[in-house]
Amino acid sequence: MIKVAIKYCGGCNPDYDRVALVKRIEEGLNGKVEFVSPVNGDIDLVLAIEGCKTACADLSPLEGIKTRIIRKIEDAEDLLNDFYLV
Repeated sequence: MIKVAIKYCGGCNPDYDRVALVKRIEEGLNGKVEFVSPVNGDIDLVLAIEGCKTACADLSPLEGIKTRIIRKIEDAEDLLNDFYLV
């Protein structure tokens, strides 16, 4: 099972409800992935939940790990569609 970590931006000026979107992602990927802490050393994919186009989340501690950046709701829908196609 793919291990996925969620990394949020600072949330200073989000264009959408980031927490609600992550809940939607978690529900949509239920049974397809295992969500783990970003401090876990065993991560296959990082979902960087950026509240706006600035995308300010510090991803440097997760360097070298495949990362999918979510800047808007449509990015999350694309992610879910990609997992459904696998």
